[in-house]
Amino acid sequence: MEIWNNYMYRNSFLIGLVVFVLCSCDHPEPVVLTGSVYPQVEITTDIKYDALTKTDVHCLVQLKDSIGKVKMSQNGLIKLRGNSTAVFPKRPFRLKLTYPYPICGLPEGNKWVLLANFFDKTMLRNALAFKMSEDSKLEYTPRFQYIELIYNNEYKGTYQLCEKVEVAPHRVAVPEDGWLIEIDAYVINEEGEYYFRTPNMVYPYRIEYPKDITQEKLEDLHQYFIKAEEALFSDNFTDSLQGWRKYLDEESWVDWYLIHEISKDGDGNFYTSCYMHSGSNGKIVMGPVWDFDTSFGNNIYDDPRNPKGFYTLTAPWFSQLMKDPIFAQNVKERFLFFYSNKEKYYSYVRMKANNLLPAIHNNDSIWHTIGQQISPYLEPNKSYKEDIEALIKWLDIRFEWMYKSYYS
Repeated sequence: MEIWNNYMYRNSFLIGLVVFVLCSCDHPEPVVLTGSVYPQVEITTDIKYDALTKTDVHCLVQLKDSIGKVKMSQNGLIKLRGNSTAVFPKRPFRLKLTYPYPICGLPEGNKWVLLANFFDKTMLRNALAFKMSEDSKLEYTPRFQYIELIYNNEYKGTYQLCEKVEVAPHRVAVPEDGWLIEIDAYVINEEGEYYFRTPNMVYPYRIEYPKDITQEKLEDLHQYFIKAEEALFSDNFTDSLQGWRKYLDEESWVDWYLIHEISKDGDGNFYTSCYMHSGSNGKIVMGPVWDFDTSFGNNIYDDPRNPKGFYTLTAPWFSQLMKDPIFAQNVKERFLFFYSNKEKYYSYVRMKANNLLPAIHNNDSIWHTIGQQISPYLEPNKSYKEDIEALIKWLDIRFEWMYKSYYS
């Protein structure tokens, strides 16, 4: 009941959003793509765009270059994905190809995600967080390519085609008999999922890999996390041999924390989309990062929207870790790396925005979000350029606030 109430509270704004957008964008007309340099993904299936559910359906997937030349054509499966984003009129999807393929030059794989970025008018918050992750010491960052989606011969906007977070070649690497876990507040809504809980974590740990985990291994993993948590919250938790360092890979926990704290990700306080996996050193490794559409100030709630104040730190494990003077000092020193690169991140946003602009115009011709109030809680900017500058301004204030917090 606690999770359901939290879910309803956090997503109440979607009612106003859906009412507004469905009235204006219910049946978009096909448009001629102009100016875009991005590839096109064409999906052909018997199911209408707005009728897809979280059940796989067969489809034909074609990849074309920006001038329409077919580069790949094969059968596959498509389904709706996401939680709060799944109720948006612009739908997010998961694709599974019959055969692995290096889409858009990315390392080959057969499972891909089509991020709609409907809530993020810049379409750059995921890209920016991924850029920070690429610069970090995290083992793997999902790669992506912007594309324009044609669904049953109708244009459906600009999407971010991204590698699915999974244990697979070129993606998340784990040792033999390893695992991949997501902290996921929505696990209660999904059938057939394996998960467990620990006393000091509000939301459950969902097993992403292996899918066919035995009950014995599930219980072993559960007990390992309980022991890790007990060590973290013990009286001698800073002990290098018997404390939390026996279980947690410190380097990855520092960098994962900073990327989520800098971006003030709305889900990053261990609510959902928080991944961790088994490391080659036998410890719990944080990452990869995922899902930043409600980050960098793009949030209806006052706390994550405000560029000042700590947020990821409110997760019980991180608030406890920061009580360790050595961990806190490592976070403080590592922050300087990201801070010293802030101008690079601002330039990255402006460069990506400039490249995206024609595709943004195409996307807005059907979804009409730029300059519009798409929920009763968020103040719209007048143009895409203003959306970009607002993102950069927010991040600059955030960087300076964190710097003063650590060093004044």
